[in-house]
Amino acid sequence: MFYLNCHPQGFVVSILRHPTTLIAAMVLLLNGCSTSSLKPPEAVSQAFAARYPNTAATWESKPYGYEATFHHNGIEYEAEFSADGHWLETEHEVSAAAFSRTVLERIQREYPGYTITKYEIEQTPQGTFYEVEIEQADSEYELYFDASATPALNANEDS
Repeated sequence: MFYLNCHPQGFVVSILRHPTTLIAAMVLLLNGCSTSSLKPPEAVSQAFAARYPNTAATWESKPYGYEATFHHNGIEYEAEFSADGHWLETEHEVSAAAFSRTVLERIQREYPGYTITKYEIEQTPQGTFYEVEIEQADSEYELYFDASATPALNANEDS
């Protein structure tokens, strides 16, 4: 049995080795599952355009509202908006060299032996935040800090 989860519509297609079903699923995948076809509400589109003029984006529906993925100067960004168009945050991945030294020192002190696998900088209405993913053996964590390396809550986390 093969399952295809098609986000954002939430279709789940079960294919039971029938060629006709497989072809129908492929048509759905190619025509109905593209996040670029999602059009956010006008308030969200206007808020995005005001913050990022002349910028093309692909959109996804999220529990908190909408997420736009776009590129600027060769860097991929994700901007998050509430359903009524309030900007929540914009994030992008960076290298360790571009990450906060203060946050890195705290992680090294409190999580010795863990490897950082992802570094993100997030701009929000409350300020700049730093997010990392760390792992060691079977343990994996996502940590979120404010600019002074104090642990913080990420209210807009996707998962």
